[in-house]
Amino acid sequence: MAAALLAQLAIGARTGLLPFDQSFAAGLDGEWLTLSATVTGLAAVTSALGGIVASGLVPGSRARLGIVGLVAAAGLTSLPFLRGAAREAHDVILAVGGPESSVTVALVVGLGLGALAAGVIISAGDWRPAAAGLAVTTAALWALVAVSGRTAVGLAPLGLPSDLLRAVNGSGPGGWLPLPAVLWVVIGGASALAARRFTTSRVSLLLSGVLGAVLVCLSYFAAWPGEPYVDHLTVHTSAFGLTMMLVGGALLGAGIVSLAAVRTNDRARTT
Repeated sequence: MAAALLAQLAIGARTGLLPFDQSFAAGLDGEWLTLSATVTGLAAVTSALGGIVASGLVPGSRARLGIVGLVAAAGLTSLPFLRGAAREAHDVILAVGGPESSVTVALVVGLGLGALAAGVIISAGDWRPAAAGLAVTTAALWALVAVSGRTAVGLAPLGLPSDLLRAVNGSGPGGWLPLPAVLWVVIGGASALAARRFTTSRVSLLLSGVLGAVLVCLSYFAAWPGEPYVDHLTVHTSAFGLTMMLVGGALLGAGIVSLAAVRTNDRARTT
């Protein structure tokens, strides 16, 4: 898990997903919020997936929760890389306690969110559906990174963009349905479809399809400016709308899959 998280952060830094080596002065200062959210999102998704899988391989509830905590702690090995990268940032207005402290908080919060999600899922029962769904979501997120890097549409899939209009305005089918919502319908459905191999429970399928979207949205709200201005607070307030789009889209996609699974089971019982 530690190696996987470090590799993702390094790839993010090289591909421009984590643009540490730039100025975050007025005009681009909101980009620091996107960067922090991306760090938190990567840590949360990786910590959750690693914790779910690792803890599912050992018996006993206490041992499983201990493994979840151990996996999250392993993610702290990426801290030296992040702090070193943060030193390259210039004119960071919104960093709480400076760039290095800001990315430290972002990483710790992300690892904590992932551990909390993993602990809840492990305590609830079968871990395999959620692990399968989250694995598909993670792969889909990185596919979006690869695609958005070659297009003019700023999707910022691992952290909602600081300029909300950049991701919504003019980037939807017919100009009326935002692209992020459409994408997350597909991602949520694909994640639930992967989970269907391990369960036919409607609740488990819905949870497996929406878990990744929830972690991504929580990672955005974890990024908060040290000196908030009106426009930055507006960004956070408006983010509730995008949160509904992302989570709602994933829920719709997972709901379609779960409904199909229930109907399939009913036909099987009838036969």
